[in-house]
Amino acid sequence: MNRPPLTAEQREQALQQLAEHVAAWQQMATALMPALQAAAEQLAHAFAELQRTLQAAGLLDADGRPVRPVDRPAWQSPYGPPTRR
Repeated sequence: MNRPPLTAEQREQALQQLAEHVAAWQQMATALMPALQAAAEQLAHAFAELQRTLQAAGLLDADGRPVRPVDRPAWQSPYGPPTRR
C-alpha cells in the first residue's frame, strides 16, 4: 500500500497528538510511582518478616540458607530407599 506523503498540516497535527499522548503517559507514570513504591516497600517488609520467621523456626540459618532436615542421615536419598526388582 502506497500512501501519499503527509502534508505539513497533517504532520504537525500528528506530532501534536503524539506530544499530548506522551504528556498523558508521563502524568500517569508520575501519579502511579508513589503507589508502586509503597507497594514495593510493603512487599520488602513482608519478605523480611518471612525470613525472620523462618529463621526463628529454625528453617533458615543466619545467612538465609535452608537448614538440612535432621530426620534422615546425610547418606540417605531424599527419595526413599531403593526399590527392589
